[in-house]
Amino acid sequence: MSASNWAQGVGPTGNEAALLEGKTLAPVTITGTQEPAGRSATYQSGITSVGKMPVPAKDIPQSLTVVNDKLIHDQGKDSMKSALENVVGITFEAGEGGRVGDNIRLRGFSAAGDIYLDGMRDIAQYNRDTFNVERIEVLRGAASMLFGRGSTGGIINQVSKQPGVVTGHELNATVGTDGYQRYQGDFNFRLEDNAALRLNAMATDANGRGDNTGAATHRRGLALDYRFGIGTANEFQISYYHLHYNDKPDWGFAWLNGRPAPSPTNRYWYGLDLDFQNDSADVLTLSHTHRWTDGSSLKTTLRDGYYSRAMWATQSSFATGTTSSNLSANTVVNRRTNAKSGNEHHTFLQTDYLTQTQWFGRRNQILLGAEYAIENSSRSTYPFLAANKPSTTVGNPSSAGVAGNLTERVATEFRAATLGLYAQDTIDLSATWKLVAGVRLDNFRGDFNRSGNAAPNNTPLSRSDTLLSKRLGLMYQPDTESSYYVAWGTSFNTSGDLYQFDPQSANTPPESSRNIEIGAKWELYEGDLSLRTSLTRTDKYNERNTDIDTANNSYLLSGRRHTDALEFEVAGRITPSWDVFAGIGFLRAVIDQAGSNAAGQAEVGQNPGLSPSRQATLFTTWRIDERWRIGGGFTAVSQNKPANSVTSTNRAPGYVKADALVEYRVNAANTVKLNIDNLFNKVYYNTLYRGFAAPGPERSVRVTLTSRF
Repeated sequence: MSASNWAQGVGPTGNEAALLEGKTLAPVTITGTQEPAGRSATYQSGITSVGKMPVPAKDIPQSLTVVNDKLIHDQGKDSMKSALENVVGITFEAGEGGRVGDNIRLRGFSAAGDIYLDGMRDIAQYNRDTFNVERIEVLRGAASMLFGRGSTGGIINQVSKQPGVVTGHELNATVGTDGYQRYQGDFNFRLEDNAALRLNAMATDANGRGDNTGAATHRRGLALDYRFGIGTANEFQISYYHLHYNDKPDWGFAWLNGRPAPSPTNRYWYGLDLDFQNDSADVLTLSHTHRWTDGSSLKTTLRDGYYSRAMWATQSSFATGTTSSNLSANTVVNRRTNAKSGNEHHTFLQTDYLTQTQWFGRRNQILLGAEYAIENSSRSTYPFLAANKPSTTVGNPSSAGVAGNLTERVATEFRAATLGLYAQDTIDLSATWKLVAGVRLDNFRGDFNRSGNAAPNNTPLSRSDTLLSKRLGLMYQPDTESSYYVAWGTSFNTSGDLYQFDPQSANTPPESSRNIEIGAKWELYEGDLSLRTSLTRTDKYNERNTDIDTANNSYLLSGRRHTDALEFEVAGRITPSWDVFAGIGFLRAVIDQAGSNAAGQAEVGQNPGLSPSRQATLFTTWRIDERWRIGGGFTAVSQNKPANSVTSTNRAPGYVKADALVEYRVNAANTVKLNIDNLFNKVYYNTLYRGFAAPGPERSVRVTLTSRF
């Protein structure tokens, strides 16, 4: 069961009470069922600060998708990855290449380094939960002017739940198939007129897929937020976030004849009982906001985060000579060790000054900001673990564990220091035209210590780059319900974005990208329904390739690739009883130029991978009466292939996965909800890597009890 509660109410106080004293107000009749205060009433985005200024989504001249708390709750999504299945243009890469945790592609470009938490970089390697998430914002297109390095395909920003000056609580208890249990508590306490404390806690346990259940997740989370001076000239907030999980990971199976391994491999887990993925995140955030009487504000935030990860997993493949025609229950399965660990310590300091002024008779909304970051990352190996694990068979996999020496050895350490300065102005050219223009200057320095590696790969490497990023957008808003825009922006990727160098990349300048976009946004049905469309080209025009500039011992930036995207999205309420969230996207991703060798030239004109040509998503609910609500939807993805294997024949077939919802309101404070995910038990593959493919979850049934008090 999952119980979710956030009923809040407070009477008028202070000046409000004085104004109302002795007055008789006309009655107001409200028809419909009220959402818990604190949760969004519809699937619309509302006010967003993804552009570092609080504005409606229609005032952002870029493609923006917001997965809010109501949609997350209705669907029962418990991880950021599952919530992002609602967003067209997003695909998932298996945690390989030295990385673990959320490994996301956005319009075919890696977004592993483009994940943010409340507007600050959240690059650490861990699997993110939704227990403290108010909404997830996906801003597409180059955005280095706002966020610094990376963001070729866009950025993903998690917005945390905030304390409010009303008291109200919510409990969530969920039970379901495959041993699924999830318990959440969301408690908000009003302490004084302008102070509040919010506590969110979570415990989740579940088994993985397969008839021989072995894969599992065990997650625990806690978030504490104390906020005081709310709405006054000086507001402070202290936040602590903790997430820990101890899982048995499921890494799927190797490809066979260019396709995901056929049944019955999707029915079994081929790991060992001693497999584990033990990760944690601990984050402390301090912030201060000063407000002037003219509406200007200065917000300064300091964040310090510690992250650890350790994994011993199994990668499975068929014995040599296996084909789809001779595959049987007795076919031998080889198993290989995949082990890695590491620690990260990130410190960020960010300050943003917002003000409005009249220059030359025009309103100017000005953003001035600065960011300083220190990022330390270490990666370790388990040198005494055997490379191979005991083999088994397809139809009768044994999970008996084998002992291993888990002594760690630090292989590499990376330290990055970043200083960014940025400015942006939004100018009201007239009553209907707005211009957004911004610039950012970044200096990124990385130092890579490889002393834990064997010679000759044990020498230190370093690099420093200074780059200018730009953003320009023009909006035409003939009325309050519509906005038409054209936008252009740049981004860059340094060689050390993901905390590593090699002798050539340490001498290679950053890659550069640009995004050109036209689009429109409308507010329909008196503002209850939001509709948007966009046509975009993202062009990485000096991509690194394997050709070497021998004079500088660096990679040549002679590669080029682009992605064209056409998207349509709708979110909101069509009638008082009918809510909808839907999107459809079309991608055309192409490698335009590559390395000069035969392998590089064979990639020209090809799809770079993890860029399916078509994606669609729909989730809709209908309130039958005051007690009953039903809903459902689907996720559809066309044929896909892994990244970094352009000329490979490996392909994951397209799929359509359906979900369903039935909800019964017991009374004003208690609701029972039934979610069925993957209603028709479709076998599909949504996590791909060049060496293997992992299937999506099987059909699951969960019952959620929501209690508010």
